[in-house]
Amino acid sequence: MVAAQTPVKETITVNQVVSENSQQTVVRGKFMIPDPKPDVEQIISTDKTASVKKTRLLPDKVVVEGILTLQIVYVAFEPDQSVHHMHGQVPFTAYVDLPGALPDMDVKVNVVVEDVKLNTSSRDVRQFDVIAVLDISAKVTETQEVEVLTQAPDNSNATYDVIHIDDVVGRESKQVIVSDEFDEPDEKPEPIKILDVDSTVEITDTRIVSDKVIVDGELTLQIMYVGAVPEQSVHNMHKTIKFTDFIEVPGADPEMDVVVDAIVEDCDVEIKGDPFFSANCVIKLEARVTEPREVRVVTECTGSTVKTVELNVEHVVGDDSAQVVVRETFETPDPKPCPEKVLNISIEEIKITEEKIIRDKVITKGYVDVKIVYVSAKPDQAVHAMHQRLNFRTFVEIKGALNGMDVDVKPMVEYINAEAADDCDVNVEAVIKIRVRVTETLRRSVCADLVEDEDEEEEEEECPVGEVIDYTIKSGETLFELARRYSTTVNRILAENPGINPKNLQVGQVIRIPCGAKG
Repeated sequence: MVAAQTPVKETITVNQVVSENSQQTVVRGKFMIPDPKPDVEQIISTDKTASVKKTRLLPDKVVVEGILTLQIVYVAFEPDQSVHHMHGQVPFTAYVDLPGALPDMDVKVNVVVEDVKLNTSSRDVRQFDVIAVLDISAKVTETQEVEVLTQAPDNSNATYDVIHIDDVVGRESKQVIVSDEFDEPDEKPEPIKILDVDSTVEITDTRIVSDKVIVDGELTLQIMYVGAVPEQSVHNMHKTIKFTDFIEVPGADPEMDVVVDAIVEDCDVEIKGDPFFSANCVIKLEARVTEPREVRVVTECTGSTVKTVELNVEHVVGDDSAQVVVRETFETPDPKPCPEKVLNISIEEIKITEEKIIRDKVITKGYVDVKIVYVSAKPDQAVHAMHQRLNFRTFVEIKGALNGMDVDVKPMVEYINAEAADDCDVNVEAVIKIRVRVTETLRRSVCADLVEDEDEEEEEEECPVGEVIDYTIKSGETLFELARRYSTTVNRILAENPGINPKNLQVGQVIRIPCGAKG
């Protein structure tokens, strides 16, 4: 068997983790009980979530702007003590130290609400003071091409390891313009002056076709304006604009994975007449298409000088999916008529609201918002529409998953159906596929190349005529090459080394070479 003559190298394109860190921060703010909600006697429950609105990378640091959202169920301060629901939002700004970070790198931020306290303000019983503790984790990466050694010469005492990485197939960006014209809500007065516009963008779905990434998203505008009423009161309104666009990524394939980041670069909202508002916003979309790969790398090798490279990459711990079947019966909401026949059911939004890792499992919770179009059971058989939410909860087994690792959850509705039932009800059945991917940062020194030791080569040239030297075989060497180098013959080398196999020289093997006269 002939030994491998040269080492085998491969270039991989990876997201090198430059820096990662987490930091706790305390958020303080206020929110008012919205009109016409009654005063609060006792809070029953508080559901708390935090979302990242904008990130800004600075040298060695990331600044995070976000929104803390509170969903509060409470007992009203009224004789009947009825139960009500309200929500409030508190903006926050925080930072995380990231040594080595630079503005042109990529950053991924995750915020977890660890604790929230609500206290009634001493100045106003309808105002709450909010104190929240947030845990903000951030990871900065940079796309790099890295050359690694995947095959060392035979019998070189090499040690191998298999790493699971996301090989970056392509990365492209695109600017898109999202525009719309709309009126204020019916209950709000007409505007005469816009005071402020806050804009956020969220990617709701991505899918890959050949050489292209299709992106669905939602642009949310929060507009503060002066109303066209005698007292010129200030009002707030929200507007969500849905959009679909694409980014060309050569080499992208439907079986690959994609991550799309979006930021609002500029947003202009004007008062124009009828309809009253005109919005034109510029959004930057950046898509990174990756392909999961197993790469067998050399981690240790002897017998030659070794060049190494440090890999700090997101190692894929596990990637799996599970299906969950959701069946619910809804009563047609007042004042909608009862259904006789369902014409269509469509998905408006699917979202994961909670993801938690326990040992070897990822627990997920989310919802699917659907729109049901149906024929009324009344004599006129008019067509109506209703909106409902399907909640789901399930888990996916990921061997090796541990609390503290990174998790990415992608839900997809594979099947959905709705039928009219008795007593003004609608039965809905859905099959939802939950794909879960768990990763962790892998820090590993691997071999990048094997090179000859120059000092050893100089010593090898010192071979006095008539003497016999001991020589250590290196990768790829043959007796023919050694005979020519030391001005001798293969037969003379074989005579000095009875029993050796010239077709199977081993790296590290010591042989005797007789020195001949140069020239």
